[in-house]
Amino acid sequence: MARQLKVTVLGGGMWGCVLAQHLANKRAKVTIWEFVPELAMSLQKTRRHKQIPGFRLDGSIKVTHSLSVAVENVDVLLFVLPSRALAATAKSIRRCGFPKNAVAVNASKGVEPHTLATMGDIISRELPSLRGRVWTLSGPSFAREVARGVPTGMMLGGPEGADAKALVRLFDGGALNVTHWPDRHGVELGGSLKNAIAIGAGILDGLGTGANTKAALLVQGLAEMASLIHARGGHYNTIYGLSGLGDLIATGTSPESRNRGFGEKLGKGLSPKRALAQIPTIVEGIEASASARELCRLYKVKAPLLEAIWRATRGAPAKGVLKALGF
Repeated sequence: MARQLKVTVLGGGMWGCVLAQHLANKRAKVTIWEFVPELAMSLQKTRRHKQIPGFRLDGSIKVTHSLSVAVENVDVLLFVLPSRALAATAKSIRRCGFPKNAVAVNASKGVEPHTLATMGDIISRELPSLRGRVWTLSGPSFAREVARGVPTGMMLGGPEGADAKALVRLFDGGALNVTHWPDRHGVELGGSLKNAIAIGAGILDGLGTGANTKAALLVQGLAEMASLIHARGGHYNTIYGLSGLGDLIATGTSPESRNRGFGEKLGKGLSPKRALAQIPTIVEGIEASASARELCRLYKVKAPLLEAIWRATRGAPAKGVLKALGF
């Protein structure tokens, strides 16, 4: 991977655009593929994302709605999609065809309903030629902060070796400090489960309980996340890294977090439907809480906090989160 790499960013949302610009700054040859034609056209023409003030895409970045054009001669497929759209996109890429020596990096967070597959597992399942060459980039990384150049630490979870080192070199630099970690499943589950716990943290904000109670929630949430990661075959230590504890602190405490914001609205008494209508982007923690509940049942893991958060997202009283904490 010594030559200039061709990277296709799959998804033109905030994080996709910010990562695309970051990689362009690193002198990669970047293409953004956006599913919605109107959004692709807008990005190509204006070079701006309406939800990131002052942000502008470099002129070298190509934007397209054509998936076959996007994956032609690609070196790195970077998935930055809503979790529910990842499988269908991967299937479409398989039909398009792409170079046999390409690798994939997943920057999406979530667990597939029913199958309980992580995002990296879905990529490997739908694109069998990439098995053993899938990594996940995760950590506390609000797009608007990275766009402003705020120093941000992230983990690249996946196999060790030359490709992993090359990918770390590709992403590391500028605002991002990227380190490798061999436990991809742990990194992925940490990135997904923290979204559910962040809803619980927001519920406490809505209830007005204060920092003491939120600290108790983050500690119990971390323990439940660790139990699930271990049950799923990941490493306990992964939870204490950037993709676990680090991401949980940021998502559970920052006003930038849409998951925390959704939970806050639930805590203030709004129904899930009304709360969701007031959040401009996807709240991944809703599906994450459902997947977490199924994972707990499958692996027989006791997680009363995750259960209470799931119930709250389905309309149960928000104070059930306090009861799950023992109050």
